[in-house]
Amino acid sequence: MMNFRKQLASCCCAIAVSLGLPIASEAQYDDHIREIAFLNGASSEEDLDEAETDRYAHYAAHPLEINLASRSKLLSSGLLSQFQVASIEDYRSRSGDILSFAELATLPGFGKEYASALRPFLSLRSRSGPGVPVRDTAIYRQDAVSRFAFRGGESNYGFKYRLSGEGSFGTSLAVRSHYGDQGLFPPSDVSFNVVFSGRRCLERVVLGDFNARFGQGLALWGGMSLTGFSNTASFCRRANGIAPTWSYSASGSHRGEAVEFRFGRFLLSQFVSFPGLRSRTEGGKKESISVMPGANLTWLGRNGQLGLSGYYSEGCRLSADFRYNHRGIDLFGEYAFDMAAGRGAWICGTSVPLGSDVRLNAVCRNYPSGYLNMYTGGVRAWSGGSGERGVAVGLERFSSCLTVDLAVKGGAVRQRQCKVFFKLPLQLNDNYSLTLRFTERYRPDEAFLKFRTGGRLDLDWTGSGLSARVRAEGILCRSFAYLSYFEGGKSGDRYSAYVRGTLFFIDNWDDRIYSYERDAPGNFTVPAYYGRGWSLGAYAGVKLGLGADKRKALKLYFRASTVRYPFMKEPKPGKTEVKFQAMVSL
Repeated sequence: MMNFRKQLASCCCAIAVSLGLPIASEAQYDDHIREIAFLNGASSEEDLDEAETDRYAHYAAHPLEINLASRSKLLSSGLLSQFQVASIEDYRSRSGDILSFAELATLPGFGKEYASALRPFLSLRSRSGPGVPVRDTAIYRQDAVSRFAFRGGESNYGFKYRLSGEGSFGTSLAVRSHYGDQGLFPPSDVSFNVVFSGRRCLERVVLGDFNARFGQGLALWGGMSLTGFSNTASFCRRANGIAPTWSYSASGSHRGEAVEFRFGRFLLSQFVSFPGLRSRTEGGKKESISVMPGANLTWLGRNGQLGLSGYYSEGCRLSADFRYNHRGIDLFGEYAFDMAAGRGAWICGTSVPLGSDVRLNAVCRNYPSGYLNMYTGGVRAWSGGSGERGVAVGLERFSSCLTVDLAVKGGAVRQRQCKVFFKLPLQLNDNYSLTLRFTERYRPDEAFLKFRTGGRLDLDWTGSGLSARVRAEGILCRSFAYLSYFEGGKSGDRYSAYVRGTLFFIDNWDDRIYSYERDAPGNFTVPAYYGRGWSLGAYAGVKLGLGADKRKALKLYFRASTVRYPFMKEPKPGKTEVKFQAMVSL
């Protein structure tokens, strides 16, 4: 086993030397899922969640017009941080509209790679010349989604509706059931909100479900929070303040009311959420409801920001954060104090350009034992628990990166961990690209499973609207686990169709492999493969224009999948699932 690891490490070192080869630009794949992973600091699509992909899918269909949208609309989109919105506003006031993504890349808080990844979700449409103030547009849209799924003798459903008047008003509702529910109503998950945009000092009012993301996540952070380090975005959290959610589960979000005010360069966010309220409206659960007030005050400058945050829920927590950008160098940090536990936590880091193509990222953090991680989303090595200290460094060149994270976790038993992540995308020619990933996790204090070694290879081919991918992934932990698949299909402006076949041999649950699978927008499917068997899936979508101008659209999606375990010594039942989804955009 040790010889295997030495050989694998030698191979990765040899690959690292080949950084002089052409680096692949991440090819578009499954509705920009790779761009979404990059923007969120995820190492791959398997690290994302439903709410994040849902929001980006909406803006892929209706791009955010950064030259025409109000500040409130830019912030509520969730695509941009408060600092990035301030950079856009400052640039527009001094130089006029942003007319290219190369121009956007020069703004503080962006950069070439980040601006390029945002391309599918932003529009540069302009109605004004340089130096002329822009005005928000008032476009009203309606979107409705209906979904039904069947597996064996069980079924579930999902429904979404959204009405938006860009820059003025918006409301949304999302409900769904799960397999095994006793009845169709009440649904298992309910998410809703109403948003009003104000004038002058009043930025907007949100009633219902929303995320609160401030600072580096030590005090207030809602929604997805990654572990591990894979690119610049994973080292530094990009806080966007209050952002309404439109997903089935709204996991990690708040339910209540939020108001934002603007006084010059100061942005004041205030909210009151009610923990337990969501559970009482989902599936008939009975839980007590508490009250959680909170607020944030942020000063937004041309090259940086300062913020103060606080909330009260079974004790008070306060924090102060900063971010500063100068000539491409980012400095960021936050200090938070838990008054109930009497403990303080801090995080600080930097991102420094080393030449035109390479960046050095580094972050240090200290979360003492007793400091609760409730409502937090700071960078971590472990997904939960109390107490953690660590330092992480990374080198990034285009889409390739090498990161090393050293961490210690406190508690009754001390745990140490060293995790290495390496990613190298290569553009072989105009049609073929190859992406290599390697991970090594070492925990010396564990009696078993000290090492977890992973390697993955993705070979992509695109041409004439056709695409194909071959993946081979292996993990060496408790034993050797292996998964591979082939997926091929065709995608156009009005239709898409794909088939996929997967083969896997995974004998232990500790060695399970997660693999993202293509699904209709608003659905996020990442099954955990375990056992010995195969799976087969098919996906199809079609877009039909409605009305004389074809601006309205009906989109229909179909997905079918089956998994079987013929290679296991003990029989294991297979599963077959069929999904139908219809979306209407008016």
